[in-house]
Amino acid sequence: MNDIIESTKQYEKWLREQTDVSEKLIERKHRKMGDSPFEFLRATFYRWVELWPEVCPQLAGRDQDVLLAVGDLHTENFGTWRDSRERLVWGMNDFDEACELPLTSDLVRLGTSAILAVEAGHLTTSLKKIFDVMLKGYRACLKAGGKPVLLGGGSTDYPFALPPGEPEEPGEFWKKKLDEEDFPVVDEIDLPPAVVGLFRASFPVGTKLEFRKQKKPGGLGSLGRHRFTAVTGKKEERVAREVKALVPSALYWVKKQPHRLSQTASLLQRAIRDPDPYFLIQDQWMLRQLAPDAIKIKLDELPAVTDGNAWEVPLFQAMGWETANIHLGSRSPRALGEALDALASEEGDNWLSEAAEAMVATVREDFKAWPKT
Repeated sequence: MNDIIESTKQYEKWLREQTDVSEKLIERKHRKMGDSPFEFLRATFYRWVELWPEVCPQLAGRDQDVLLAVGDLHTENFGTWRDSRERLVWGMNDFDEACELPLTSDLVRLGTSAILAVEAGHLTTSLKKIFDVMLKGYRACLKAGGKPVLLGGGSTDYPFALPPGEPEEPGEFWKKKLDEEDFPVVDEIDLPPAVVGLFRASFPVGTKLEFRKQKKPGGLGSLGRHRFTAVTGKKEERVAREVKALVPSALYWVKKQPHRLSQTASLLQRAIRDPDPYFLIQDQWMLRQLAPDAIKIKLDELPAVTDGNAWEVPLFQAMGWETANIHLGSRSPRALGEALDALASEEGDNWLSEAAEAMVATVREDFKAWPKT
């Protein structure tokens, strides 16, 4: 097994064979990987799929649990969007690494992220409670047969207090997204033709668009791939979309399957989901909307937890619920429930916490070895 330095070098060599990358953004990703183990985990799904079978062989070897999984699941892989009826939906919003893994990989990775978030000071709830409510939410969703989470009382079957997440203030949102240094205006000719075609298809015919290149995009896992923005309108009436390069999951790099394609579209078609109508995948590009109420959760920006604002427990219940919504695209509620029962019976009641702690240890080891700049 390669160390983290060589693993990263080999993965990024493969990545450059899949798509054009920005070397400046790759360097930025490397710097951010040294910020904390929590950030390091988010940036290194390629390392997760290398180490998962070695660190958790019993779970990874359960072929009966393999399904179309999220892959790069973590505590900040959730947010909001508007559906086709303008309802505000809460759920998972990043599926770049969709691939075939045991259902346990998603749950253990979410648990690993939670442990590291607690260590980083983003959470205060006990880890035992977090693991318990994650599985409680997962099972509750199975019992309900799957149900998207609609904010504002749109979902009658969702049994928990809804998680936090206020839309951004429009003025501040657009100020960031239209910053001339981070998002400079570019000519249409500077964009790949496929990207221009995606943008044009997502707006009414004849719409005047302003194109921008994203020099400092958000996210970590896909940092380095090219992203572009198209904007129309003025002030708070602006409408925007972003397109970013899409590559196959890092799992196919590990398994040396060079001809495998991205499974993102397949997962989205099958999952229990109230979709974003502007989310579109075409070939090696993915389009989605940019708007003040289409936001990602950032744990360090949520309110401090007090006795009157205990959002962490319902938030992790919701994360477990939404993970089940995704897995229900591959298995029936009964089959998934039986899989969880078998795991508890064969691996013990603490299988999730024990596996997450084992994976945390590998993240810490790799983070320690990663050069800090």
